[in-house]
Amino acid sequence: MAEGFSGRLDALARKARPWVPFTALNTVLRMVDKRSESILDVGCGKGEPMKFINRHRKFHTMGVDIFEPYIEACKEQQIHDEYLLCNIQDLPFADKSFDIVLCMEVLEHLEKDDGEKLLKDMERIARRQVILTTPVGFSEQDEFLLSENNPFQVHKSGWQPTELKSLDYKIRGSTISCLAGKAGTIACPNKVTRPLGYLLWLLTSPVAYFFPKTAGDMVCVKRIGC
Repeated sequence: MAEGFSGRLDALARKARPWVPFTALNTVLRMVDKRSESILDVGCGKGEPMKFINRHRKFHTMGVDIFEPYIEACKEQQIHDEYLLCNIQDLPFADKSFDIVLCMEVLEHLEKDDGEKLLKDMERIARRQVILTTPVGFSEQDEFLLSENNPFQVHKSGWQPTELKSLDYKIRGSTISCLAGKAGTIACPNKVTRPLGYLLWLLTSPVAYFFPKTAGDMVCVKRIGC
């Protein structure tokens, strides 16, 4: 009975998470420049973040990923307007060709040098903003993602808030690191006390938001131009 309840609670939390203040996706939504018209979704994956961000179809979006099954999954749901299957380390876009370049949970899949190159490339392509999310420090990839047979899901690097802040990114944290769990759930192995874990998550979220060093994940935003 407890397992069934905790499973329903986890499912509810995943569904509600984007609407909860201080979560990564909610922070991204609030930080998006509302004057923008186009978004390049770098490493778009299955497109769940973009489905929420662009649920009103305000932006013209392009999804880019190296893993074809993810592109096909996005196409089936018609999440983006355009798609490109390519290596994100060699983005074939002209300077200032998208208002926003979005890159969620991708940077950690690259070696540090390749990640630094990607940051410069995204800043070249963006007219208004580069927005990215990545774990705070190095973290092992969740087993449920590794089971998808995607060879690109392995984590290869870790980033600290100070590193991205030194590159002129505004940093906000998401979820106290000790509470950060897998697949959007809370890291509380005891299913009976899982509700307490979610309560602690809600109460401590503002701390993680304003003090990213304490967080498990961070949202990084860099304004380009005016």
